[in-house]
Amino acid sequence: MPWGIMKTKLYVSSLLVFALTACGGSLSEVENFTYETDAAIVGGKDTTKENVISKYVVLIYDNPTKTYCTGLLIQKNIILTAAHCIKSDQAGLSLAFGLKPLSGDYTLRQAAKVLTHPLYKKNNTQDRNDLALILVKGDAPSGTQLLQIPGEEFPLKKGLLFTASGYGRTSGKKDNTGKDTQGSGSLRHVELMIESVAEDESQFYVDQKAGKGICSGDSGGPALMRYNGKDYVVGIASAISWTVPSELDGNERKEYIENKDVCSEKSIYMNVKKFRSWILEGSQSLLK
Repeated sequence: MPWGIMKTKLYVSSLLVFALTACGGSLSEVENFTYETDAAIVGGKDTTKENVISKYVVLIYDNPTKTYCTGLLIQKNIILTAAHCIKSDQAGLSLAFGLKPLSGDYTLRQAAKVLTHPLYKKNNTQDRNDLALILVKGDAPSGTQLLQIPGEEFPLKKGLLFTASGYGRTSGKKDNTGKDTQGSGSLRHVELMIESVAEDESQFYVDQKAGKGICSGDSGGPALMRYNGKDYVVGIASAISWTVPSELDGNERKEYIENKDVCSEKSIYMNVKKFRSWILEGSQSLLK
């Protein structure tokens, strides 16, 4: 567990509420994707229809469980997302393209098939393999665009900036009334930095202590980078990680958890380039 420290207990939460080719180049050619930021995703900005990000992403709604995630287009009828977003079979999944789907601003599609990574491990902090593919019934709406999948040569490393995008909450604090959606259902984006990369490079980590990051509902959402003039999905939002001091017990521990902003510590992204072969082969299998 990469963030377990003395006198704390580590919690890993999947973000349940809401979820090609590379060419050569140097690190200096990885461009800053983000345009501007203020307050929203956590610490980001509402995405407008003029922003190209709005053309890549989709809200994934699981009807039986009433949960939703973020996904993104990699082919005209293939969506990439997180495996933990797939609660039901394809019959239970609705795909809403739009800026504010929960407010009625969307174009609806249904899922035809789904495929989750065979080695997906929900409760692991490492080796999560938290990826899934969805075949859209018909094609995505007109005006949508496709993100590129990076190859092994793509220069992803610690310290690079990327843009996170999703339909999730703006806070990880619990709402005891059950009425506050905390911004869920509106597409937002924020600039983040890769804090570290796993030794096997299958995932990377983001420090969210500065008040910026992903939260519940952003699962399956993309980490975006612009490289050599093309837009790539370099990561898929998978989980948030947070700690509880081990010296707390009983009511103190319960109160700490009740008041904790669980989205204010760390997040885990799947490193897309390490799963390129599975993504491409899985996409082909869905089309058969």
